Amino acid sequence: MFHSQKYDVYPDRVVEGAYTASVTPGGGLQSNYPVSENATGDRTWSPAAEPNAFPRLTSDIPLGDALYNLSLSELQKDKRSDGALSAGAQWPGVWTRDVSYSIFLSLAIIDPDAARKSLLTKVRRDRIVQDTGTGGSWPVSSDRECWALAAWEIYLATGDRGWLAQSYSIIRNSIADDEAVALDPNDGLMRGETSFLDWRDQNHPRWMQPVDIYESKSLSTNTIFYAVYRVLAAMAKEQNLADTSWEQKADHLGKAVNENFWMPSKGFYGEYLYGPAWQTLSPRSDALGQALTMLTGLAPKTRQASLLSSVPVMEYGIPTVYPQIPDMRPYHNRAVWPFVQALWSMAAADHQDEAAVAQGLASVYRASALFLTNKENFVVETGSPVGTAINSDRQLWSVAGNLAMTYRVLFGMRLEPLGLRFAPVVPAGWGQHRSLSGFHYRDAVLSIEIKGHGSHVKSTTLDGKPAEPFLAADLKGAHSLVIELEEQGTRMPQPRQVEGAIAPATPTLQLSDGTLRWAPVEGAEHYQVYQNGRPWQRVAAGSLSLPVASGSNEPAIKTRTDYQVTAVGSDGFASFLSAPVQPIPSRKVKLGSSELGYISTDQGATQDVPLSFDVDDSGKYLVAFEYANGSDSIEDNSRCALRTLYIDAARVGPIVMPQRGKDAWTDFGRSSGQLVQLGPGHHTGVLRFEPEDLNMDGKTNAARLRAILLDRLP
Repeated sequence: MFHSQKYDVYPDRVVEGAYTASVTPGGGLQSNYPVSENATGDRTWSPAAEPNAFPRLTSDIPLGDALYNLSLSELQKDKRSDGALSAGAQWPGVWTRDVSYSIFLSLAIIDPDAARKSLLTKVRRDRIVQDTGTGGSWPVSSDRECWALAAWEIYLATGDRGWLAQSYSIIRNSIADDEAVALDPNDGLMRGETSFLDWRDQNHPRWMQPVDIYESKSLSTNTIFYAVYRVLAAMAKEQNLADTSWEQKADHLGKAVNENFWMPSKGFYGEYLYGPAWQTLSPRSDALGQALTMLTGLAPKTRQASLLSSVPVMEYGIPTVYPQIPDMRPYHNRAVWPFVQALWSMAAADHQDEAAVAQGLASVYRASALFLTNKENFVVETGSPVGTAINSDRQLWSVAGNLAMTYRVLFGMRLEPLGLRFAPVVPAGWGQHRSLSGFHYRDAVLSIEIKGHGSHVKSTTLDGKPAEPFLAADLKGAHSLVIELEEQGTRMPQPRQVEGAIAPATPTLQLSDGTLRWAPVEGAEHYQVYQNGRPWQRVAAGSLSLPVASGSNEPAIKTRTDYQVTAVGSDGFASFLSAPVQPIPSRKVKLGSSELGYISTDQGATQDVPLSFDVDDSGKYLVAFEYANGSDSIEDNSRCALRTLYIDAARVGPIVMPQRGKDAWTDFGRSSGQLVQLGPGHHTGVLRFEPEDLNMDGKTNAARLRAILLDRLP
């Protein structure tokens, strides 16, 4: 069915060198692949003797049938006593993004009751919960809105009008807070961390603090927001609500993403925009983001074809990010995540790209067959789970991704408001017959049969009569659907299969005596110096003198100017940009009494922080604060501090002060900033706690403020 230099997938087995996973006579699986450093010998998985309540799959590909049953067995084990779905064997809790992507992949189709219960565990104050994350969670991490994609799929699967109204209210409340705190009105993009890539050192330069990650704008998270606006528009239409603003917001955000993230020279989207005053696009590929742009329709059709032929894919699957970060243990970096591979395969199926679908099926089937479980991730260069930082068996979204290869790809199920559409994609060699029996869709119980291979529907019959590959939502009772496929006659370009690549390390930039200096970076062919987020000068060595004013050693510039440098290898891959340095430091206006040197603030109406400062020159200023937040570590809890900035009685926008370390109340750093047009003279303002500033903790929202930071921009 699938053959590569490293492994082969056959109808009844997977072979990789000396290792084999094969289907046993009873429909189980046997594997001798080592899933830990000291593992030896054969391991087996056997299906339960009692039939489960899920649809039954039979086909001429025994391996696919066995892996389908293995995944259903693991799904049952992931179900908790309260009926909700845990994140995996090592993760007993329900996590917003894990369960939401899982429901979007396949679980709304086969277990909508468990899906609904799971989503409701992630609601508080009639709003979606953002799980613990970088710098104290929301809004540094802001991808909680993936909950909305899952909620919509549940409605499409069930037609439950009560759920429609309830979930619409929850999503609407949540996105109102997100728009107040995460939306950047200057470019129309949403701030916040890459979706799912929430280990900051696995996907960002090490100099980036949580506040820098909050100020970044990622492809994946912005695509989620785009999709949520579309979902809200569809939900409003279903309820006959006269609200057209959602479609307009989707159009504006989609336009902003396409304008700011698309890289014509590479044929795919960049990963995220980053930088405190001026932002630069990271040219790495984020596989989840690329897949979501296609599945949500954000990417125009012409760009979807480019994505499928240009996004880097490796032999064991699509790498989560590419190129890789050096000296980093595999987890998000240097890894394949099966749920991302499944989403990529769904996008390929939507585009009838049979070659990409075959590669995706092989990647998912190989891993689950050899490992005898749906692992969380595996190393992209070796295909092994050994060596990853953390790895769980029966990881929920890996389970759902495996099932999606059956439901979403091979059977081609697409849930729509008016019914269930079928667009199967069965690559050549992946069988000529498969059927699902006992499949429940709303009030109908279906037997579904797919004949042949290809991606073009040759014929469809419903109960023996010619029909379209579509079942109306009001269909009731028992029915039999038969779809016959044929090849479409045109061949898609092969996926861009590449070898592993590691970008150079991020340089450490220093500024002294008017000269930029950095140590040589291994593997660098040259260096590119950036000024205010844009390429400025290419140099071969590790120093560059800055211009000075005539007749002095003072900088020629009089406003804030940021310099950064990136190391570029001979293969063209560049490091992350270095931390920015500025010849002119931020002006500090002290806050607090001389005894303490800071002002303490927590949530509440009496916690206003008064501001007073003067500026000499009119212009655009970046206004931020020097703060400390020791509520918890950078990685844990949900106590990011938020306030709303007012200057001269006008609302300016949010100020975000993420956690900087547990009990680190003397570790001061820069808050997020706001661009403000100021005239010369005296200005007053206030930092105020507004309702939308309530963080995920809901109780502790504390910070110490030591100074106002003022930078006049060019």
